[in-house]
Amino acid sequence: MLRRYSETDRARLRALAEHFLQSKRFESPTGLELDFEMRLVISAMACVPVLGLGRSWLHGWISVIIYPDEFVARHDFVDNLGLVHRSARALIGEAWHRGPLILSWRHCLEAAAGSGAHNVIIHELAHKLDLANGVSNGMPPLHADMRQFEWSAAFGRAYVVLRRRLERGEISSIDAYAAEDPAEFFAVLSELFFMRPHLLLEEYPAVYRQLELFYRQDPARA
Repeated sequence: MLRRYSETDRARLRALAEHFLQSKRFESPTGLELDFEMRLVISAMACVPVLGLGRSWLHGWISVIIYPDEFVARHDFVDNLGLVHRSARALIGEAWHRGPLILSWRHCLEAAAGSGAHNVIIHELAHKLDLANGVSNGMPPLHADMRQFEWSAAFGRAYVVLRRRLERGEISSIDAYAAEDPAEFFAVLSELFFMRPHLLLEEYPAVYRQLELFYRQDPARA
């Protein structure tokens, strides 16, 4: 994936990755030894989405937590009656507003190989960008030259189309996880934008255009 960038862009990416390495704290609760190469792989991939945005989009959080493989996330939530429930599920990545970026190293390696549409690092960075305005809703803070109604129209139509295809049992080239909610839809399509840009451009050209405007990159034509 990185081969598509010009020498100038690769130099900018290196500078961003160096900033990421210096400004983030890498840790593993399992005792996994995080050597320089591992931290570099994560840093370089994490900076791909912000290459056209700048380092300020990486501010507001510090920790990168790495597990060897899938990890169990436990969360408490309150129902309509005020009762507190606890849930647990296996994940390969997680991102919180002003909280840590949490990743499975095995899936980071798969992302770095670049052989498919999935990239857990880009996926979770997309969530971080989405959360920049404090809300995970599939709409990050848009640039001044972008229009909220155009974003909502493009993503809203594509989201409905995907959900209807899945409800009819049709095979989709888009990961079904994207239909979970608008936030996951944005994160999954951000993965496609960088990993399989031609597929996204063919399936949802209006969404591709909005992501092109937001990320300030055009990977399908690079």
